[in-house]
Amino acid sequence: MEPYLLSSQKQDVNHGTILSPYAHYHCIIPTVLPDVLLHWHVEAEITLVLEGSAIYKIGEETFHSRKGDFIFVAPNTLHSVQPSPGITHISDTLVFHLDMLGYSLMDQYSLTYLHPIYNGFLRPISHMSQNHPLYPEFSECAEQIFLCVKNKDIYFEMFLKEQLHHLFYLLFKYQCFTNTDTAVPANTHMDKVKEAVKYIQENYQEPISICELADLCHFSKTHFMYFFKQTVGITCVEYMIQHRLKVAANLLRASGSSISEIAFESGFHNLSNFNRKFKNHYHMTPLEYRRQQIT
Repeated sequence: MEPYLLSSQKQDVNHGTILSPYAHYHCIIPTVLPDVLLHWHVEAEITLVLEGSAIYKIGEETFHSRKGDFIFVAPNTLHSVQPSPGITHISDTLVFHLDMLGYSLMDQYSLTYLHPIYNGFLRPISHMSQNHPLYPEFSECAEQIFLCVKNKDIYFEMFLKEQLHHLFYLLFKYQCFTNTDTAVPANTHMDKVKEAVKYIQENYQEPISICELADLCHFSKTHFMYFFKQTVGITCVEYMIQHRLKVAANLLRASGSSISEIAFESGFHNLSNFNRKFKNHYHMTPLEYRRQQIT
């Protein structure tokens, strides 16, 4: 099984390899992972909720997951997972590139079905609960997919592709897509958020002002703050802090640098502020977090 899913911009995480362009993640929020910050990747993503509930944000849609939910994230779609207060959320997630289904072949199948999804012209249904009339078919397919990647029986690669093809067949058979006419302005809006998020992820070590980000998106400061909060679910300042804390957590696990060096590398230029923010988010000090990873 792959490591727990971490929030990151796409170039920080390789979801599989060229020969096996997929990765399986078992996620426990917030016990193992406090949250999954807003991010996107070129791969598609399916999730089956095993226990509990969390707050999902996929594109412009926000919902509370429930046990048994089937969740689909299209390629290049902003999404995040935040914990529901006092509730543990356990799920299985498969992140896979559409190349597994022949995206790069440029044949009729690829051009008709896969490219519109990848390019955002078709937006698949984001989630399906147990009371949805189509749930039995979709959940059975999802369960077979996760059994396949967990057990890895002989010839499992063929069965995995078969089930992923079947999943897309179900999406098209039942027309589980949003109206493309209304998706166009939403995509434009999301592109602005992606631009701001990418800028933060590439420049987190330096001070970043709201005015810089607003200018980048060609918005006024007030409008930028409003649309960022509406789209992401948290303020831009909160997002910057949480991203820097994620970087710090990764460094605490992977490097032997001192706490003060990690604070500086993560974009915090005040050690006491870093310690306070880290403890508020992870409910332990940076040193305690590092020791927990070692044990």
